[in-house]
Amino acid sequence: MKTAIDEGTGIVRAEEHPGPEKARAWSGARWLDTGLEAAVGLSIAVEFLVVLFNVLIRVITGNSVTWTQEVSELALYTAAFMGGAIAYARGAHMSIRILADRLPAAWQRYQLALVDWLVFGTAAAMLAVFLPVLAQRSQESTPILNLPESYVSLPFALGLALTAWFALVKLARRPRGAALVGLAAAAALSAALFAAQGPMLAMSSDGLLAAVLAFLFAILLLGVPVAFVLALGSAVYVLWGGDLSGLSAVPVGMQSGANSFLLLAIPFFILVGSLMSRAGLTAPLARLVDALLGRIRGGALMAVVATMYVFSGISGSKVADVAAVGTTMRDMLEERRVPRGEVVAVLSASAIMGETVPPSIVLLILGSITSLSTTTLFMAGLVPAAVLGVCVMALVFFRAKGTARAARTSPAEKGRAVVLALPTLILPVGLVAGIVAGVATPTEVSALAVAYALVLAFVSRPHRLALTWQSLRETVTTAGMVLFIIAAAAPFAQTLASAGVSAAIGDAMSGLSASPFLFMLVSILILVVMGQLLEGMPAVLIFAPLLLPIAVQFGINPVQYSMVLVMAMGIGSFAPPAGIGFYVAAATGRESVERSIRRFVPYFLVLLAGVVLLALVPWFSTVLPSLLGLSTN
Repeated sequence: MKTAIDEGTGIVRAEEHPGPEKARAWSGARWLDTGLEAAVGLSIAVEFLVVLFNVLIRVITGNSVTWTQEVSELALYTAAFMGGAIAYARGAHMSIRILADRLPAAWQRYQLALVDWLVFGTAAAMLAVFLPVLAQRSQESTPILNLPESYVSLPFALGLALTAWFALVKLARRPRGAALVGLAAAAALSAALFAAQGPMLAMSSDGLLAAVLAFLFAILLLGVPVAFVLALGSAVYVLWGGDLSGLSAVPVGMQSGANSFLLLAIPFFILVGSLMSRAGLTAPLARLVDALLGRIRGGALMAVVATMYVFSGISGSKVADVAAVGTTMRDMLEERRVPRGEVVAVLSASAIMGETVPPSIVLLILGSITSLSTTTLFMAGLVPAAVLGVCVMALVFFRAKGTARAARTSPAEKGRAVVLALPTLILPVGLVAGIVAGVATPTEVSALAVAYALVLAFVSRPHRLALTWQSLRETVTTAGMVLFIIAAAAPFAQTLASAGVSAAIGDAMSGLSASPFLFMLVSILILVVMGQLLEGMPAVLIFAPLLLPIAVQFGINPVQYSMVLVMAMGIGSFAPPAGIGFYVAAATGRESVERSIRRFVPYFLVLLAGVVLLALVPWFSTVLPSLLGLSTN
């Protein structure tokens, strides 16, 4: 088995069907593939138009249109749950394959079959306990449009049904023996979970939680997608707690977890990044940065860092940044004789640096699950990212002996490069300005950014409709995966809260001699490790609500701690051996992971030092919000 970058998401995944089988319809029929992608894509497009309409009406009348809230909710559920099902079918869901990929090749077919059976069982079981809730909601109506509440919940039920169907399609394509062995293993595991209920009832709450977490990490290492690990972990906690009637709280909690208007910005920002990348609008930006920095020692790699910083403010997705910038600048770097391993290391380090550059999806999620303002988080992230960027550039300078430099460019050539890059540069500047000025919410600004990106794509590229459709397909898959994980993390976070994990962590941290800096150092260590195990976004969803209140108790500014938290998790998600982002960078740079790791180690150490610097100096995180009059508490 080998790895590849998924065509729609840029996420490294296992290639389960190499060769001719890759052309198969992932749903079982090509018309169904197209129909499902079109349905979810249409929901995103409709919501885009609705948000723009709401902005227009507010500008004209000063009032918002109330019914758009319910349309937004329906569109978000469709993107999250039906899009999440599509992401699973296309093999784009995040999973940890450290152990699975090291199994003998003959065993991997059984492991994959077991994973599919577990996904099928989780989706089918959640659908079964959710159907009575759906029937009950058919008797209720929404407050504004008076639609049956079941209509709003229907995308969730359809998403679960589609996920179960896709799992069966995958199983039907596996060797019959592997599918049967996987079924037997899944049945045995289910029987063991139910049989363990009795002994677990006699355990303390701490023991119960420890057993659930052990089970969770076991299936995580088995290769089960992260979203289904979180959902299954919540269900097992309820089961072992003895309250079978409470199992419906898991799917209900998942649906509630995706109900935030702010989350609509995620598919919009992903669509912006895809449109800009497919339209080739990264290249003028890269050429401009190279014209400005190329003559400096190590200027080619410094251009990568600077381009990543700017492009992070367009796509919102760090994995997408790596794929777009790395692909655009790869040939130029090879012409300068830059070692491929060094390119991979700098791409990974730059992606970590860009974790807090708005419109960061991680910061959007953090704003949606905490009391912190998204606008404040966006503004707070600019300087910390620049600090880490300078650290990376300094290391590039000292390591760049013998690297060829760019040819000297005249002022006229630099001016031409500025003009060509200006349309691309306007977008991140406009995003930040619109959010800071308060002319629109982050979600509305993201919709305006989509409109601007569409105009640029239509002006700059032929085959405009094909480009737009491919970008929308990519958005359906990527946004579905992200939103599905966010939804699955909601009941798991409730599980941790009910188990008293926050209090337990607080008690453990209280032994740090009341030292805020020591708490910061321990947090960084924990978050780097968890960023490796859970990837950055799930780790933020789980640990941010737990650790932020404790940080405040230590007297640490919550905005500063948020920046440290996000950067530390970014290091984990982009650092080998388990960081998914590092494998994307290696695939983009066309270099082996083994040869790239050695070159990444110095950057890893510099980034750690940079995060410690952010922990020591709150000013880096609070200066911009304070200057703009934004609250940092």
